[in-house]
Amino acid sequence: MPAPVPDAVWIETDENGGVTVCYEKPFWGGKPRDRKKRAIAMLRKEARGRWRCDWCREPIPTFRRVDARFCGEGCRKRAARQRRNWWWQK
Repeated sequence: MPAPVPDAVWIETDENGGVTVCYEKPFWGGKPRDRKKRAIAMLRKEARGRWRCDWCREPIPTFRRVDARFCGEGCRKRAARQRRNWWWQK
């Protein structure tokens, strides 16, 4: 599955702490339904506080997939190492 277009969906916050997820409709050949679905999924995850990296708790970049749990490869690898060696650290 290809990665989403990096600048097609973005998150905006206002001065009151409200969050808005905006998306850009493609001019030709794209599927606006897909971007709208991705924007809705991002907004739901942001509202639940799940649009953060499971390892470092930083916000996940908007160019990542919606089902991403980590902000990058480094955090994903650190979490895997911790899961693999949890019994050793007791």
